[in-house]
Amino acid sequence: MTDAMIAAPDVVRLNGVSKVFTVRKDNSLKDRIVHFGRLGEAYRQQFTAVADVSLDIKAGTTVGLLGPNGSGKSTLLKLMGGIVSPTTGTVESRGRMAALLELGAGFHPDLSGRENVYLNAAILGLSKAEIDEQFDDIVEFSGIGDFIDTAVKF
Repeated sequence: MTDAMIAAPDVVRLNGVSKVFTVRKDNSLKDRIVHFGRLGEAYRQQFTAVADVSLDIKAGTTVGLLGPNGSGKSTLLKLMGGIVSPTTGTVESRGRMAALLELGAGFHPDLSGRENVYLNAAILGLSKAEIDEQFDDIVEFSGIGDFIDTAVKF
């Protein structure tokens, strides 16, 4: 770390953060009516998505979250972004934070992948020539190849 990074303020601070969800086992309407008013383990299960996480993120740093599906990456980001509240612990953030967590965030569902690339790149200030120059690399990175001309919603 450089001296500037050490002196940088924390933009996010998590202290002993855990998030527990209650998962219902009576998923159908019939089951919910039959089990209405009954409490207990038989109809609900606790699921710990994030367990006792403490970390500080300094201004200007880049952080990557790696892990398999279901390991709590999105839940941790939602906790940091203030979208969900922790079951235990504290989340402190400095400044404003915007979260783009969903896979389709920023894409228009009725436009094709190609149209979305050009639209978003234009919004970011790239010219058509610059987009044309980078287009093949963008498609290769996206991994959607043959489906680039299909509407995102499909």
